[in-house]
Amino acid sequence: MNWWSFERRWLAAIWATILPSGTPGGLALGASDVPLDRFLDQLIALAPARVSFGARACVWLLTFCPLLVLGRFALFPSLETEARLALLDKLRSSDVYLVRELPILFKMLGALGYAGLPEVQRQMGIPLDDDTPRPDWAAEPKP
Repeated sequence: MNWWSFERRWLAAIWATILPSGTPGGLALGASDVPLDRFLDQLIALAPARVSFGARACVWLLTFCPLLVLGRFALFPSLETEARLALLDKLRSSDVYLVRELPILFKMLGALGYAGLPEVQRQMGIPLDDDTPRPDWAAEPKP
C-alpha cells in the first residue's frame, strides 16, 4: 500500500516538528536531515498492512486536527512550529485515548528510523565503531 506524496509531506512535517534540527540542548540532526522517507518505504514494505493503514489514518487525523481542536481553517503542516507544538501538547491532555496517543505514535515511528542511524547514535553519545553499518533503508540509493 503506497502512500501518496502529499501524505508523505504531511508525515515529514509531523516528524520535523517532533524531532527538530539544532534545538538548544538537543541534537544537531533532526528528522528533516535524515532519510526518513526511505525508512517509511521499508516500513510500508515490511510491516503488516494494518500498521501502514493505521499510521496513514493517524497522519490524516493529525493533519486535520487544527480544524477540530483549534477551530482554525488550517492543516497541521501549514501551522507555524509553535502552533504545531501547542496542538500536540493539547492533544496529550485529551480524554480520548487515541487522540492522546497520536503524538506518541509519531514520536515512536520517527524515533525507530531516526535513532537507528549511526550518525544520530554518535550525537547521542553512543560509542560506535567507524565501520558501523547504516540500516539498509539509509544506504545511499544506487543509481
